[in-house]
Amino acid sequence: VANYGNNTVSAYTINTTTGALTSVGTVAAGTTPKSVTVDPSGRFVYVANYGGNDVSAYAINATTGALTTVTGSPFTVGTNPFSVTVDPSGRFAYVANYSGNDVSAYAINATTGALTAVTGSPFTAGTTPKSVTVSGSIQ
Repeated sequence: VANYGNNTVSAYTINTTTGALTSVGTVAAGTTPKSVTVDPSGRFVYVANYGGNDVSAYAINATTGALTTVTGSPFTVGTNPFSVTVDPSGRFAYVANYSGNDVSAYAINATTGALTAVTGSPFTAGTTPKSVTVSGSIQ
């Protein structure tokens, strides 16, 4: 959960039978986090920090669900990132930059979760984009 009011991210485990959540802790995020996503492998979490113009990245402990900051995080993005998503293959992350009117694109390091800007990024979008998603897999 991205906690906009106190600049944190709360993590939970899910009871697969009931859907109930159990807290595994809260970690510091950047300034005014707006959106959070988990990569398809369930190994990494990415948080769009609206007021910080960056994305925080965390590794997920496979046993406890606790979050640990990825080396190099936070990663600089465009102006006022509102939403972040990871493509279904887990190779790329995309960030809708609300005041920048563009989308930042990043390659994800499969081992560390670190982000590296894709050549040509950011890419022009419409006015004040708030959400981004990826359909299907990238070949």
